[in-house]
Amino acid sequence: MHDYHMHTHFCRHASGALADYARAALAAHVSEICFTPHIPLPGFRPGFFNNRLRMDAEEFPLFLDELDRTREAFPQLTILCGVEADYLAGWEGYIERFLSGARFDFVLMSVHFLVSWPADQWVFDFSRDSRGLSRVYDDYLEAVRAGILSGLFDCLAHLDLIKQPGHPLLRTHAAEVNEILDLCRRQGMSAEINTSGTRKKIGESYPSPDIIDLMKSTGIPLVPGSDAHTPEQVGLGLDALRGNDFVRYRDRRILPHSPLADR
Repeated sequence: MHDYHMHTHFCRHASGALADYARAALAAHVSEICFTPHIPLPGFRPGFFNNRLRMDAEEFPLFLDELDRTREAFPQLTILCGVEADYLAGWEGYIERFLSGARFDFVLMSVHFLVSWPADQWVFDFSRDSRGLSRVYDDYLEAVRAGILSGLFDCLAHLDLIKQPGHPLLRTHAAEVNEILDLCRRQGMSAEINTSGTRKKIGESYPSPDIIDLMKSTGIPLVPGSDAHTPEQVGLGLDALRGNDFVRYRDRRILPHSPLADR
């Protein structure tokens, strides 16, 4: 099994050195991993969550150095260099410049914030106000669609991260979800099955099993991710995903933000 979504102390809201995660991967019989710290977003919502969501730009070279040392220390493990990059409308130029500054193996696309949302709101804490939950879903899915069309990313992470208990996206937004999956396929992007939701109140993967079925029928390449924020979470929940036909990125070195051509 392999795990393509992991955070470390560089993300500040996660803990543990890269070597701790590599050691945990070996113990969990995970043979291939990808570290995916959140990219810096200088000037975006300073102070939000006490600045505990992502590294600063000057810390990124330190991440690369620690990654190199971890690869040397664990030659029996395939360790990929990745990032989780938030799509933000109007920030495309910055995101492209950042992704072009290093040779990444894998770039996850996520949406945690919308520029139009108030500065104290994100996908885990938002006000429905007079628009209702359906309009919040509208905003989120439109941002996901725009991010896919930007062409900056390799893989769509945790598609239905916005979902609330008892309000699955397919109940009210089936057409939008199907459009997003079709765009992924046409853009050559893969999509993640993220097990972190099984550790949260929502109690299921991101995306939900019914959306995973749609992904399979659409022919989108799938990748597994634990979204580990501690070493103990590496590979957690991935055993339940065995039997899926996952894409492997072993020894494939891709240009920054360029989707893999040989899916």
